[in-house]
Amino acid sequence: AAMTTIETQKYTCKTFGSGVVKPFDGSHFYVSSDCPFTFARFTLNRVECDIAIRRGPRGLLAHVEIIINKIKTVLHGGDISVEGNSVSLPYDHTYQHIFRYGIYTRLRSSLLPLSVTWHVLPGGIDTLRVELEHELSAGVAGLCGKDNLAGVMNKLSPEEEAENNCFCFKLKHNACRHFFSYTLDCLRAKTPSFIQICEQNSHSFEESPYIRCAFFKEVAEHCGNTSFIMRWFSGSPRCMFRSKHLLA
Repeated sequence: AAMTTIETQKYTCKTFGSGVVKPFDGSHFYVSSDCPFTFARFTLNRVECDIAIRRGPRGLLAHVEIIINKIKTVLHGGDISVEGNSVSLPYDHTYQHIFRYGIYTRLRSSLLPLSVTWHVLPGGIDTLRVELEHELSAGVAGLCGKDNLAGVMNKLSPEEEAENNCFCFKLKHNACRHFFSYTLDCLRAKTPSFIQICEQNSHSFEESPYIRCAFFKEVAEHCGNTSFIMRWFSGSPRCMFRSKHLLA
C-alpha cells in the first residue's frame, strides 16, 4: 500500500523589508515606523505568547522580544538572550529550542505549536516569520491580527503621526516598477497593490539594497519556481538579479 504523508497546515504571519507585514489572515500592508509594535499576542491552551518588534533608523528590525509562558527571549541584531542571559546556539531548554535553520535562525516552542524564524543582516533583522500549526479561534492582537492597518495608519492625524513617529509613504520608486514588470504572469490584477507596498517599503531606504532585496525575495518565492521572475532571480544571499536595474 502506498504511504501518504499528512502535512500539518501552517498559519503564517511575517514582516520583511522596512515594514511590510503579511498577517495571518488578510493581505499585505505597510507600516513605516521606529515605534515599538505588538507583532502578535495570543493565548493558546492557556499559554500566553507575546511578540513585540521595533525597527531601527535603517528600516531593519533592531529589537525583537518573544515572551512565551513568561519566558522572555530578546533578539538584538545578531545577539540572542533568554531571561537576560546571552546564549549560544544551539540552545536547548525545557520549553524552547533555538537553532540555525539554513541561513535563518529559528525558535521552536515546546509548549505551543509555534516557531519563530528570522534572518540577520549586518544592520539588523530583515525577515521575521511566525508560524502556527493551530488555528487561533480566539484571535490575535497586534500587527499579525490586522488586515486593514494600512487604512488605519493613513487616517492618523499629523499630531498623532508626530507623536508616534508612524508614517505611511506613497512615492514612486522606479526599481519597484521595473521588478514587477517581470511578475505580471504571477500577480496579475494584484500588481498595482504590490507596487504600492514596494514603493512604501523602499521610501527613505534607496541606498539600502537589503530593504528591497528582502521584499523582492518574498515576492519571487510567492510566485514559485515556475514563474518568470524566478528565472531572473538567482537566489544568492546578495540578492543579485541578472537585470542590474532592479538594484539601481
